[in-house]
Amino acid sequence: MMKKIMNNLLSIKIALLWFFLLWQTALLAKLPSYTGPIIDTHIHASPEVSETILTAKSQILAQMDRQNVVMSVVSIPVASFLSDWQPTAKHKLLVGPSFPCTDGKYPRMNPCFAANNGWPDLQWLEDEIKQGRVTVFGELLYVYYGISPADERLLPYYQLAEKYSIPIAVHAAHGPPKRGRVEGCCPDFNQAMGNPLLLKPVLLKFPKLKIWLLHGGEIDFHQQAIELMLKFETVYAEMSIVNSIMPQALHQKMLKGFLDSGLEDRIMFGSDNMPIDRILERMDEINILTAKQRQKILYDNAVKFFELN
Repeated sequence: MMKKIMNNLLSIKIALLWFFLLWQTALLAKLPSYTGPIIDTHIHASPEVSETILTAKSQILAQMDRQNVVMSVVSIPVASFLSDWQPTAKHKLLVGPSFPCTDGKYPRMNPCFAANNGWPDLQWLEDEIKQGRVTVFGELLYVYYGISPADERLLPYYQLAEKYSIPIAVHAAHGPPKRGRVEGCCPDFNQAMGNPLLLKPVLLKFPKLKIWLLHGGEIDFHQQAIELMLKFETVYAEMSIVNSIMPQALHQKMLKGFLDSGLEDRIMFGSDNMPIDRILERMDEINILTAKQRQKILYDNAVKFFELN
């Protein structure tokens, strides 16, 4: 009789546990859409106008107004863009150069620091930093250029960034595939250079350097991105492209990988010039995120990383 009672109690406990888990899942699935402020850590300034991505300045600023994006991080391919993309009373922007560019050409085949064969002049860069006009570096395009992030040609830029506490965005991904690149782009493209672990000697040499991994390592290098972030607390990541055009199952799997590794405080939001409304819809569909975690990804973590008031 006692054994039967114990078995019944055990069955009740198991049933209650399942009910609790289902209830928690239902709560997460029914979270209201996020309506708070957003920081977009991955925007490219471009002279082109596209029907598929947001490239024109007017498009970017309109999206900021529409989606409550209170700050965008903008990479520029030419020095003349610097003045045009300075912050205003209405739009907070962090602006910096994207480089190195193969033969002075951006991956979209626009001019890119052509006067110095695709590299921004160091003296110009330091002068602009001192004036407060350059506040970030990147996207660093060494994958497109076909060199390691530890290449000696990049070291003076890392040194400058560490000296002035300038965060650096790097292309941490194996893609885009050749079919996804503009014709004529990047004959020396080397996807192996997108491995985030290649940044280890850079971070050991410049221990105060702050780096955020664009695309979060994407598919091939997701685990390497996690490994690097666990080793270096100054490394953060964002998940653009994965969060917008790649399969939602992959998006959720990679996001879960960061969360399960205890990195919810170092994931940031980035659009890579894709429409933000659809990215937010996809985030709402993921039922593994709490409301607090969504706020961290969309806003709080970037405030900490960029040391914003």
